Amino acid sequence: MLLAINQVAFYGVLIPLAILVYWYGNRRLQRHFGRNTEPRGRRSPRGSTKDDPQFAAMVSRMLQRGLVTPAAEAPKGPVMMRGVLTTADATLGGAPGRECVWRNRSDAPRDAAVAAEYVILADATGRVTIENLNLAEVVAPDDKVGPHRAYRSLLLGDEVEVVARFSPERFGEDPDPTRLVYGTLGADGNLHVRVARRDPVPAVRSDLPAESLPAEQSAAEQPTPGTTTS
Repeated sequence: MLLAINQVAFYGVLIPLAILVYWYGNRRLQRHFGRNTEPRGRRSPRGSTKDDPQFAAMVSRMLQRGLVTPAAEAPKGPVMMRGVLTTADATLGGAPGRECVWRNRSDAPRDAAVAAEYVILADATGRVTIENLNLAEVVAPDDKVGPHRAYRSLLLGDEVEVVARFSPERFGEDPDPTRLVYGTLGADGNLHVRVARRDPVPAVRSDLPAESLPAEQSAAEQPTPGTTTS
């Protein structure tokens, strides 16, 4: 029985990761051929490093409406989706299963963030891929680091609301429709992400600077008077 449960858990992680790798490779190939026709020096999506009043107005309208679009039913254009961050092409460290995929100083500008290139958002109907997460406007809890510094982050396992423009693009061959990828959010570089729910995470996070260790742990690691460390 335990072996069967472990096998189910293994395939539950392996299949979404395989879909992400396939999707990521396909997108990289498309971008490689697309670069031949793009102007030289183009490094990021249009409007990605500046505030976009039209997008800000769109976010305000979507949040006021509160209408959540299921992944499998999303049309092309502006949407608000709610789901769990499940998989990423890379992470910034953290507890297993709760790794960090986006991080920034709380007082830093949006373009100072670091993030995974692609992250999978899953809801009850299917999955979508989030692009350009490093450019997102993120609303997340602060992680206090000392008395004068705080970081914000997005972690795998976070339930989030995302407002962005959706581009339908179905990937995957799994007979279970909830395991398919139905498209992309944020391809134009405009994203609003809010953490709606975060389950408890370990007190010590490897994705944060060393000084974020709890005071009692830092003290415990200091040698006591009259002792030496090897």
